[in-house]
Amino acid sequence: MFEPNCVIALIAPEISIKSSVVRSFMVNKLKKNIILYLDYFGLGYDSIYYIAGRLIIPTKNPKKVLDVLSNCFGILSLYSVQRFEFDSLQDVCLRVSDIIEGKFSDESFAIRGKSFSKGFSSKELEIELGGVVLNSFPKMKVKLKDPQKEVFCITQNNVAFIYFESFPAVGGMPVSVQGKAGIICSSKTNKSDFFLIGRNLLKFGISIIIVSDDVIDFNLSELEKFNSFIKIKIIPFSLAKNYSKKGSLRAFFSCARSEGDFKTDCYLIGEKVFAPLLF
Repeated sequence: MFEPNCVIALIAPEISIKSSVVRSFMVNKLKKNIILYLDYFGLGYDSIYYIAGRLIIPTKNPKKVLDVLSNCFGILSLYSVQRFEFDSLQDVCLRVSDIIEGKFSDESFAIRGKSFSKGFSSKELEIELGGVVLNSFPKMKVKLKDPQKEVFCITQNNVAFIYFESFPAVGGMPVSVQGKAGIICSSKTNKSDFFLIGRNLLKFGISIIIVSDDVIDFNLSELEKFNSFIKIKIIPFSLAKNYSKKGSLRAFFSCARSEGDFKTDCYLIGEKVFAPLLF
């Protein structure tokens, strides 16, 4: 019987293509952001670790963790996984035979195996597990392209991870790996425009601060769920200018949709700002 006891977070491809140093920095930041999400909801977890483009999150509540992390930028997809230790490839096959019991019927299937263990290759893993499925369900057919069912198995050293389906996440870059930017707002700012710019900046890995001398009454929780539930600060223009001089804020973004509003925002901040909605 399939009994998930951990979650795998597949990191977004934008992270995977980076150099080893940059990738390590971004993965560590993503790990910290994941911990913030789990702590916010009081979800227990054991040590979170990295394997070949994936973060392994042991947990007693994988279903809730999947739901919570679906809004975490930097994760491409999520998997509910059963993790177990093994002694040999034969041992893996015996365990998988128990796990898939009652899982399939007469569908077509494919095995997606990846071995980081010394005793056997990825191809050997796929062949042996394919035999396990066919022995348990003789009417099933192997179909590598667009199968009805898939069995995923990753092994590293003496630990195996089995799962059957993926759950989409938001992708993008881990929040805060690209520094901080200010979003210029006023009492006239359209909430939808602000949220559009704010979410896109977070997706590109940029932490955001609201720059305004007015009272901003937006409900920011809608945006903070993409920010590891960290409160978004609101600072006045005078402080923003000081932050800019010190390099704490790398850029400013305007919600302007007209040339006049754009020029006003540039004047208020004392430098040229970006206005993505103007074009």
